[in-house]
Amino acid sequence: MSLRTVLSRGFWLRLGWLVWYCQSVASLSPPSRSSSAATTVEVSKIRAISFDVTGTLLATREPVVKSYHDAAVWARLPDPPSQEQLKRGFKLAFKERSIESPCFGGVEGISGRDWWQQTIRRVLHYAALDDDNKNKDKKQQQSYTEEEFQRYFRRVYQHFGSPVGYQVLEDAQYLLSAIEASPLSDDLVQGITSNTPIRHMESVLPMLDGFHDHFSWFTCSQEVGHEKPSPLIFEDALQKVRFWLDDPHLGPEAVLHIGDSYACDYCGAKAFGFQALLLDRTGHPSVTTYQDWMEAPDYHGKSPEDAAANTVASLEEVTTILGLEGAR
Repeated sequence: MSLRTVLSRGFWLRLGWLVWYCQSVASLSPPSRSSSAATTVEVSKIRAISFDVTGTLLATREPVVKSYHDAAVWARLPDPPSQEQLKRGFKLAFKERSIESPCFGGVEGISGRDWWQQTIRRVLHYAALDDDNKNKDKKQQQSYTEEEFQRYFRRVYQHFGSPVGYQVLEDAQYLLSAIEASPLSDDLVQGITSNTPIRHMESVLPMLDGFHDHFSWFTCSQEVGHEKPSPLIFEDALQKVRFWLDDPHLGPEAVLHIGDSYACDYCGAKAFGFQALLLDRTGHPSVTTYQDWMEAPDYHGKSPEDAAANTVASLEEVTTILGLEGAR
């Protein structure tokens, strides 16, 4: 056997191994849904689309902890906490307060402003503790005077009650514009079903260039007193859909709910009887996951395969599922 033959065989062996390796690596990657064929959404039944708000349609313009830190500097708090300290403080305080007083005070019967005032006070408390003191008594004396705290709180509360605190996500505007430009808009109603405070519905959305005009109904947890994934908040949304469509007997399967929380939006909606799409915002630079402690309810046909088939990486993909390509 000649040297050329040996080298030639070696080349083809290496090439064959490389092809096998690439195919093996590719098989380990999760399958992507390249078209609407894999989804279980029954488009012909849809008469209403329900949207989550935070993380789905809107996001904060900058990280929450940066806004909190900037407010501390503006308010001239003595030795203001760093962004890292505020990040820890916000995570602990928000979860505690959400469990103690769900729905931003809607269950307890206090105003959203009072809820946030108590929560932000606790954010500062936890931000001031080191890792060894996380579990100290929350009622211990604050390091800021009441005047200092109120000056700081008002700055934070003003920021997140104004349009400078939020942005409409680009793919959300794309989808809503595509729906409005299509024949679907004559027979389809859109609304909000969200675990957000009332002022998002009544102040923030209208201030974002009249963004609220895209929607007919607004269901929020603070007003209802129940939060997703509870069926009671989806029931409230369904009743509003029935009103706007003038159809008191409309079934839940006529509503498609879209949101970025597997537990709250996808499983919660499916368990109630809505159709659902899960928006995967993993890695999105402007989106932060909240309420990640929620438990996902069971629903008929629940499986990883079902969730994967109905997951989209962008709201632009929903235009394909709804058959709206070129409508915009």
